[in-house]
Amino acid sequence: MPLSYPVLFRLPLLLVAFALLLTAPASRASVTLSGVVYSDSTNQRIRHAAVWLCDAGGNRLQESVTSDAGEFSFVGIPAGSYILKIEASGYEPETTEVTVDFGSQHGTSIFLRPVGQKAKYAAGAAAISEHELSMPDSARKSMDAGKKKLYADKNPAAALLDFQTAVAKAPDYYEASYQIGMTFLALQKPADAEKNLEAAVDRSQQKFADADLALASLWLSRHDSVRGEPLLLKGLELNPNSWSGYYELGKLELYRNRWDAALQAAEKAKSLAPQQAMIYRLLSLIHLRLKNDAATLADLDAYLSLDPDSPEAATAKKIRADVQLRLAKAEAPPAAASPK
Repeated sequence: MPLSYPVLFRLPLLLVAFALLLTAPASRASVTLSGVVYSDSTNQRIRHAAVWLCDAGGNRLQESVTSDAGEFSFVGIPAGSYILKIEASGYEPETTEVTVDFGSQHGTSIFLRPVGQKAKYAAGAAAISEHELSMPDSARKSMDAGKKKLYADKNPAAALLDFQTAVAKAPDYYEASYQIGMTFLALQKPADAEKNLEAAVDRSQQKFADADLALASLWLSRHDSVRGEPLLLKGLELNPNSWSGYYELGKLELYRNRWDAALQAAEKAKSLAPQQAMIYRLLSLIHLRLKNDAATLADLDAYLSLDPDSPEAATAKKIRADVQLRLAKAEAPPAAASPK
């Protein structure tokens, strides 16, 4: 079917729209569900756990494998009710219901029970920091109670009180200040979130990667690279396995028109989290800027296989059609000369 106007005029407009989706707030129709898998007995993060996103009837839709920091994420899913099924070596399987009904939901925590409750440190878990172990037991109990209220019970208001109690009992408990910040994000109060994330960063002297990366991402979303970039790089230095950190770095380099640096960061993010749809969306934009149409098509195919129905996917499909048409025209043999 012929296009209403030339591809070369339409494609830049689609690129702008697609790029804006990287920083635009999530709509009600398309959300992100992410979080961390913990050991119930030790509060350790569990790496390489299988997390299945299922519909309300229990049918499996997508799978995510937790990173070395115990993180998982599902991007570009419709708002609604889901079931998460989690399995990890050495732990009892867990099933929990999750309702995502506001923008993107970050910080969902899943607590797995070790088989037999025997080992304090089960295989595959990331050890709790010495700093957190040094906090008073009463403060840590408040912290654990807050996590379960925030992530398992979906009650951020109640969780906030527990986290604030933990900080009141132990003012240097910067992990609790970080959780306060994440709770305010869940409550859609970014100013309060920023204040507490800054407190976590300051109290930890920028040595707590979770807080560094969260605050850096918040600043970078406001295009504040003066503060955001150094903190992002610090967070990645502390946690070089953070796919989200490299994703943010890739976006930053893309906006600076530093294509090779952007590609390197995005490829690193993909190697750490190959099931994250947003990474392929970023890669497609970078390859478009590099005029690598074949790689762009591969990126878009990978992206659409993970996120086929969101508003972002609709834009991706239009870009894919235009790039495919342009590639086909470039590869078409020249027309034979008309006989005289």
